[in-house]
Amino acid sequence: MRETLAVAEPDRDVLRAMDADLQASLALSRATLRALAALSPMLSTAADAALEEEAARAAERSAPQRTLDIVEDARQGLQHASAEARIARTLERALVNAAEALATRRAG
Repeated sequence: MRETLAVAEPDRDVLRAMDADLQASLALSRATLRALAALSPMLSTAADAALEEEAARAAERSAPQRTLDIVEDARQGLQHASAEARIARTLERALVNAAEALATRRAG
């Protein structure tokens, strides 16, 4: 039994390394999608549509539930980032308008 475990240990290490690489790749992909969503509503919509298509493809090929969950989590994160970006743009516009109003008032 110990010999079997010893033989399996290198495989386990390889799988752990692959999992770490995969998790890092997923994290980078999520960050990229969120950055795109923050740039413009059009990019956010395109990224959401791509994730929706990926979810449909995963379901069609009977992917494991974990795959579907990862895609759905990415979509939810993207939608959250998009909402935060809209709020930030609205606040930025309000600050710019307030600054312009103050400048106009002082000049007048």
